[in-house]
Amino acid sequence: MATATPVLPPAPIAATLYARLGGEESIVQIVDVTINLVATNPKTARSFDKVNLANVKKKIVEHLCALADGPCKYTGDAMHLVHRGMDITEGEFYGMVEALRFALDRAHVNEAAKNELLRILAPMKRDIVTK
Repeated sequence: MATATPVLPPAPIAATLYARLGGEESIVQIVDVTINLVATNPKTARSFDKVNLANVKKKIVEHLCALADGPCKYTGDAMHLVHRGMDITEGEFYGMVEALRFALDRAHVNEAAKNELLRILAPMKRDIVTK
């Protein structure tokens, strides 16, 4: 007597971080809110003075999209090159993180996806903060 092996449905494919962030439209909004906050906050605005904010937003959208396994390719320079000579402080860095958290909350990104993105971005601190 042969026993049949039950056929199990395939395991669900985990959504990419890109999808869990809400895709391109959501990432664009998250970046827009984040950069608008830091560019107008007296504690962080110095880093964005005389900078083409539209270009900064475009490159950050590309970068986040690519880091989150989205369909984008980041066309900007490495973080240490982008921030060279800017003398970014730890306070400015954490001001950006705070603004990003606010924007993620506003976009209703869940805690798991938010924490995953922040874990991916955290190692960049060493390439950004120089003071």
